[in-house]
Amino acid sequence: MIYDESRFRIDLFFAADLLLQQAAINDPYLPESSSDVSFMQSLSGSWSGVESNNGPDSNSASLYGISMLSFGESGLHSQWSANDESNGKIYQLNWTRDYRGHAWSVGLIQPQGSFSNFLASPYLYGLEYRSSNNSRTDNRYQQGTSLEINMPVRGRVEIHRDGRLLFSQMLEAGNQLLDTSTLPGGAYELEIRTFDENGRSLAEQRRFFVKDSLLPAPGEWRWTLQAGQPAQLVEADLLPEQGDDYFLQAGVSRRLFEDTGLFVTTATSQKELVLELGARWISEYLELSPSVLKSRDGTNGHRIHALLKTPYFTLSASDTQLTPKNATNGDSDNYALLGTGYSSRDASLNTALFGGQVSLRYSKQDSGIYVSSLDLPTAPEISAATRLTTLEFRRDLFRSRRWLGEMTLSHSDADGERLTAASFRFYYRGDNWSHSATLRGDSNPSEYGGTRLGFNSSWQDGDRLPLDLSQQFSGEVSESNHYLASNTRLAGRRGAISSTLDYRVQDTTGQRAFNYLGNFNTTLMTDGNHFAWGGEKTADSALLVDIEGSPDQDFEILVNGARRGYAKGGERSAISLPAFQTYEISLRPLAEGFYDYRELQDKITLYPGNVASASYQIKQLILVLGRLMHNGKPVPHKKITIGEYAAITDEFGVFQLEMYGNPRKLQVPPVIWGDCKVPLPEQSAGQHWVNLGDIELANGICPDEHKHYIQY
Repeated sequence: MIYDESRFRIDLFFAADLLLQQAAINDPYLPESSSDVSFMQSLSGSWSGVESNNGPDSNSASLYGISMLSFGESGLHSQWSANDESNGKIYQLNWTRDYRGHAWSVGLIQPQGSFSNFLASPYLYGLEYRSSNNSRTDNRYQQGTSLEINMPVRGRVEIHRDGRLLFSQMLEAGNQLLDTSTLPGGAYELEIRTFDENGRSLAEQRRFFVKDSLLPAPGEWRWTLQAGQPAQLVEADLLPEQGDDYFLQAGVSRRLFEDTGLFVTTATSQKELVLELGARWISEYLELSPSVLKSRDGTNGHRIHALLKTPYFTLSASDTQLTPKNATNGDSDNYALLGTGYSSRDASLNTALFGGQVSLRYSKQDSGIYVSSLDLPTAPEISAATRLTTLEFRRDLFRSRRWLGEMTLSHSDADGERLTAASFRFYYRGDNWSHSATLRGDSNPSEYGGTRLGFNSSWQDGDRLPLDLSQQFSGEVSESNHYLASNTRLAGRRGAISSTLDYRVQDTTGQRAFNYLGNFNTTLMTDGNHFAWGGEKTADSALLVDIEGSPDQDFEILVNGARRGYAKGGERSAISLPAFQTYEISLRPLAEGFYDYRELQDKITLYPGNVASASYQIKQLILVLGRLMHNGKPVPHKKITIGEYAAITDEFGVFQLEMYGNPRKLQVPPVIWGDCKVPLPEQSAGQHWVNLGDIELANGICPDEHKHYIQY
């Protein structure tokens, strides 16, 4: 304590241990749902195929649906699909709840909470209870493992899971990393199929895919418990067939130190018992994630992932191996926890060099799949390579606000098959149009190799249209072939659709191929009182925006300040939003003019299947201007009334007021001055305003007097 008698002041100082500690986040969980009973049906479809004069036509299409009947934070959820190769399937049908860090599901489920790098999540008739970060507001993150494949020639890749198409893309020749950001979380097998430009199958291979878990929050446990009977898909059945075996898995993780976490998982069935121990250690420059596995039948496994980040380079490497005691398992009646053995290694190095970026990648799988078709005697005998090495160098040649020039040099090695390529790309970006030209050459000795010159022109609507429209045209010519392609994407109130068309001609042989890819999505929803359908993007919750007034006018829906869709006046529109978030909703007119509206709902919190509502009463405003005169002199600071609207003149006699209506159709009533009516002169009007001009009080008519003008 310090006393200053000159200022009559006392300063008190307290030790830090005596001060009250206040948490940075008072409540790390989302509030209750803003929705009661609601229903959502999300629909998305994908198609992919080729038509060629040098082989059989092929195509693949699938329809995927998510049905959710929601009761606040709980709900009945179902996932189903249908495709052109098999009957419809139901993959999940369960009652689920995910609230304040606790999640549970019962019914037909595919467990989501797993800390294992080896155990796949089966279809399960049973129960899952786990900790969850979904409803937390302070931390949620998932990381997916990388998938790299070799494309001997330029063509198409498809990623399938359980017979349905998840991802499709056209790729250049060489070793290619696939985009896994849109793949769902969990641990499961993927089927990767590759095709050349004419649709001939190159390879099919299966990869085990895992989305890793990060460290738990300090001082908190993460756990998972799954119990039930495993099931498997049957071609002729709608629901997965329930097995005679049982499945039980439990896992727990804890942050032991600030930078170290421990993960323990155990699983059992009638014949097997597995124990897995894993850890994660993070430092400023190095990250390590090792895990080891041991089963009762003698199967061993290990996985280690390392990431080294320095100011000069980034190095990552991983090694995974699962070695079964017996190469085959003759007991097919029981569910296999681990399946067959496998091994894989991969490493990548990224660094800056000569003003650009150098990337060196290496991957090795235990086996590749050989594919050959007797119907295509001219098809090259190509197998999926097991050892891939890639060296790539990228550098900007020049860069400005509108222009960009870059070059890429790469060398790929796939089991001794080498491919060297160089490309130069020049890019111009305008307000709506963007153009680029690419010159590429490679050492591929086939008709797909050589030197190629390509162009690309794309157009985006920007703010010209209320919907989101983009169109891209591309083409390429080489010594032996040429192609034209188009990519279109349209997203609006009723959903989104995109299409890719690719037409290729080989000049030397006359072979022609037409590739087509596409997808669409839309959502049907109701909050129990109102129905709507649409949404630019597919999500697991939604907002219904009801606008009363301003018919046929377009309004942007702003979610947390960013545009998420648009709505029309006088109609009800649907905006799809991700669940487990709290949103601030606002409205912004797209048309010019003035509007009067008041938001009835500022904040909403959404959980899976929730459909919240926001209503707006919007009226178009007309700005009315005029000047009050008496015998040619301004009348200042006087109140006048025009219909039900009132205004006060300023020191120059000028007044301004807002009226509801259309300026082209608005009939402005006479000015009321006390008990007198002052007729209006000839009016001039614009799109959003009306000018009454000079209003002369001397021309006013007072019915209670014998005078035909106002004495002022």
